[in-house]
Amino acid sequence: MQLPLKEFRGCVRDGRGVGEQQRSVLPTNGQMPLRGLHSRSSRRVDHTGAPRRHVRLAAAVSPPPAMPKYAQRSDFLQDSCSLTSTYSPEYVRQRALETPGSLFNVLVRVTDIAVSLGLFAGKLWTDRLTGQEDEPDIVKKRAAELRDTLTYLGPSFIKAGQVLANRPDIVREDYMNELCCLQDDVPSFPDEIAFEIIEEELGKPIDQVFSSFSERPIAAASLGQVYKAVLRETGEDVAVKVQRPNALATISKDLYVLRRAVGVYQQIVSRFTAQTTDYQELLSVFAEGLFTEMDFRNEALNGLRMQELLDSSEFCSSDVVIPVSYMGLTSRRVHTMEWIQGVKLTTLPPEEIRSFVKVGQEAFLTQLLEIGYFHGDPHPGNLLKITEGPNAGKLALIDFGLVAEIPSKDREAMVSATIHLANRDWDALVDDFIALEFLPRDSDRARIIPVMDRVLSPYLRGGGAAAYNFSALSQDLLSVTLEIPFSVPPYMSLIARSVVTLEGIALSGDPQYQMVAQAYPFVVRKVLRNDSNSSMALLQDILFDNDGKVKPTRLGALLNAGLGYVADAKQSAGFIDIDAVPDDGASVSEVVAFLLSPEARELRPLLVREISNGLDLFLRDRFRKAYALLPGLLAPPRLPFLPALPSPPPPPVFLPGIGLIAADEAVEKLAPPLNSAEQVYLVSLMELTANLLGVSVAELESPTASSIQGMLQMATNPSEQVQEIGDALNTMSGNRANLEVVQAIVLDVVNTLASKQEERTGVPAEQLFGPGLFIARQAVSGLSNRLGSQLPASSSSSSSSNSS
Repeated sequence: MQLPLKEFRGCVRDGRGVGEQQRSVLPTNGQMPLRGLHSRSSRRVDHTGAPRRHVRLAAAVSPPPAMPKYAQRSDFLQDSCSLTSTYSPEYVRQRALETPGSLFNVLVRVTDIAVSLGLFAGKLWTDRLTGQEDEPDIVKKRAAELRDTLTYLGPSFIKAGQVLANRPDIVREDYMNELCCLQDDVPSFPDEIAFEIIEEELGKPIDQVFSSFSERPIAAASLGQVYKAVLRETGEDVAVKVQRPNALATISKDLYVLRRAVGVYQQIVSRFTAQTTDYQELLSVFAEGLFTEMDFRNEALNGLRMQELLDSSEFCSSDVVIPVSYMGLTSRRVHTMEWIQGVKLTTLPPEEIRSFVKVGQEAFLTQLLEIGYFHGDPHPGNLLKITEGPNAGKLALIDFGLVAEIPSKDREAMVSATIHLANRDWDALVDDFIALEFLPRDSDRARIIPVMDRVLSPYLRGGGAAAYNFSALSQDLLSVTLEIPFSVPPYMSLIARSVVTLEGIALSGDPQYQMVAQAYPFVVRKVLRNDSNSSMALLQDILFDNDGKVKPTRLGALLNAGLGYVADAKQSAGFIDIDAVPDDGASVSEVVAFLLSPEARELRPLLVREISNGLDLFLRDRFRKAYALLPGLLAPPRLPFLPALPSPPPPPVFLPGIGLIAADEAVEKLAPPLNSAEQVYLVSLMELTANLLGVSVAELESPTASSIQGMLQMATNPSEQVQEIGDALNTMSGNRANLEVVQAIVLDVVNTLASKQEERTGVPAEQLFGPGLFIARQAVSGLSNRLGSQLPASSSSSSSSNSS
């Protein structure tokens, strides 16, 4: 039996403002807990004990024969559009001033906040005056006082402390250690109240739903606390998250106070700076995120949707686990989910943190740049190393109370801005910033570009900045708001919060971590896999210089990045350095396999063009050098006691379509001299080829007898590089699809070289080269057929999509 499905429009808002709704799919009768979404690598067992398939949200769901009673609730669907994500300034004002005595309560709250923070600031000021600000005992005491102050002030301030706890470049380690407690060790509220909330929300006693329930919370955070329980009907371990009492009322008062304060700050900023950031809108995004988090049904739906999107993404890592939500046991103030046994990443040794950062970085970049749906609160308490069960050793991503969506055009602009920044292409970067709404459309480029050059250049190769982290760059960007109309779009504040948090975790494992530089491989793969005109333009921006020539170092860095290799902090020289080639990079076989794979389909045309240009330069140069030796070869032997006889002129040359012409004229037509830029480019190509073959440049430069002998010796006793190339080509020849790609490349090179000669001589290539061109084309065309017929059936029948 299959349950009928309908589209469910949950009242979950994205990060760009109220009004845009997310979509999910739920059964119409509410009879299924929708436990089908889980880690891609794990298997689930239904209530009868039999394994069942992974189920996507968009697929029909077949229920198990014996349905648990908790799965038959329909109120989750019936009141789903009452989700508490309907934030508005008017709603907050009404909540804060809903009774005659509310204004007095607001004034008390303002006083409470001002006095609490003022007293702490006064203590810091006193410590500085007395010279005690760096004494260990005093620092430890002040750090504990800050934690207690934020905890006392409630959920809004605890959230702020969680962000600061992950910024080693902003907050000193003593304070970080204390603030980390705010992530999962906030003082809990009474258990009796928590149990009352659970029974009220689920509509039945706890012992009817759970066979076991922890007496004390396992963890407590800003909005709620978590208990461990066992489902009575299935025996599965679950986590039950319960919201703090009066959380909505407290946060509403805080937001009302903050909105009034931000209004005053906005007027001051607008009066004395050129900044155009709408701080009221930024506060609205932050407030809406809090409101969304206070309805736990949002968190459950967000986790389901995230799993669906990650599963459908080609970049997704199977090492990321998202706990399953039990919809039948989830309400506005209670969230029941799969139990995850794990530890926070920040408690691991540095080497383990670095390995998990790679996984987390890939998952976050997938969310940010690929699927456009990202976790907005990735603090260490929400990133766990799983220590038990079938997923042990993997990364668990939990708490999806705050998520945001990024439109496709903005994702493309982020990738474009990264590349244009690395290229110092300030004019194009201005276009990217306008697209991202950092700058207004009528920006004065003549005024903005010099400021961007001054502020951003230190973070690039040769700039000399000591720190290349995102936080430092953000601070420098904000410092220019006095000079240019720079603003921060509301949804971008959520992205920045996530980036600085993840970067903070990574810095705890590697103080030299460079987030944007480490993300370059992901950016390259995204550009290569996108077949749009904009991606081709970005590839050209990466590879070509102002003269339209490929930069060999850029090409090497790009190929390594496409295979996941990136230079470490010692090799790179900037916030992002697309010229840095890693010392321990990809092998020749890996590069060959990558170039023949579908991922490189957008890169191959550019490489074919450069191979053709390089061969053309090489053949012209060698042809002219060989022609220069001709007079010496034609000179008659010198007789004893007689002066040397003059060399006869070279005989005329017959060119099809032109006729009989002087040899000098034929050389000028077929091999015009190289200009200075072409000579420099040829030298760089010769150096690259020499390094690849493991020989000296001199052996390739001068066609002398000794060099020819050296080349022959290399053929009989090849260098390690040549052997590796041979092994890679031998492996490649065992796949018909690879042979077809090679065939297409060689044909393109032959046709391009023939077209160049046709353009120079004005004679059609078929007439100029006669049967020779036809024979060459036929020989190349038959290559894959001849070799493919010798391959096993499995290799010959493999997909030939690579040749596209």
